[in-house]
Amino acid sequence: MHRLGESMNLKPAILHKIGHHHAENDPMNNAIKKILATAAFLALGTANAASGYVWNAGSGTGSLTFSNSALSALSSSGSNIITAKTIPSLTNATGLTVGATNAAVYTKLNGNVSLTFNDATGVGDTLTTLQAANSLVNIRRSIVDENDVVTAQYNIYMANFNVNLSNSTIFADLYSSTGSGALTSYGKLAIFTADVPGVVGGTQGTILVDGVANGVATGHASGSLAGALRMNTNTANLILTALNLETTGDIADLVRNANWGTTTASGVFTAPAPSVPEPSTYALMGMGLVGIAALRRRRN
Repeated sequence: MHRLGESMNLKPAILHKIGHHHAENDPMNNAIKKILATAAFLALGTANAASGYVWNAGSGTGSLTFSNSALSALSSSGSNIITAKTIPSLTNATGLTVGATNAAVYTKLNGNVSLTFNDATGVGDTLTTLQAANSLVNIRRSIVDENDVVTAQYNIYMANFNVNLSNSTIFADLYSSTGSGALTSYGKLAIFTADVPGVVGGTQGTILVDGVANGVATGHASGSLAGALRMNTNTANLILTALNLETTGDIADLVRNANWGTTTASGVFTAPAPSVPEPSTYALMGMGLVGIAALRRRRN
């Protein structure tokens, strides 16, 4: 028969299990675990929501693809699209470098104007604007006689395209001429605006981190304007008048109401890579530590 003292001599393994069981059911320990888990979750969410990098202005490429409706409107008016290989000398044109390679290239086969962007900027991790310096698109309307001799010529020039993803609008410097003499300048105007706001496809305009090397982070962003491009009404009236076309009637309605097409854009970026965690991470972990300290004080 075991003595009473021997019956109470519990084995260390059993004591460990009992202690572990009590620790698991300790309200304070459970609260501490919840605080730490919440802080870690919030820190992870913050890291995923924003990269924390300050992106430098980048560069990129894009396209403006004219729809069949747009090409039909131009054809009906006797107009066609031209992109010179190099920037010509245009009197009164500003912001263009004569002789520079044209950053806009039109391909008649698919109605596409490809653009090379020299400057791409964003707010935080969101790509907002892309600028194509020395991009020039010429819409030319020629009047010919019965002998196919050109008797008059009217030109519209769209220069230095700016694709603004934040307001779904394509801007350009607008000029007109009659084929001789100085250009008439209308300034930087909204040419097209998508009829549905937002950016779709690609990264939806969000700059994603590709990697970090030698203290430099690299990233990319891409997307397309969500809606069909519509020509701004005031811009359409200026273009119709400059091309010596009626501002009423079938052709005018085509120009104003046509789905002019779609646009896509992409950019690449770099940023200095921080070597320490972001302040937001420290703040969230600090919140967890403060909560733990408060619980300990309450328990004591």
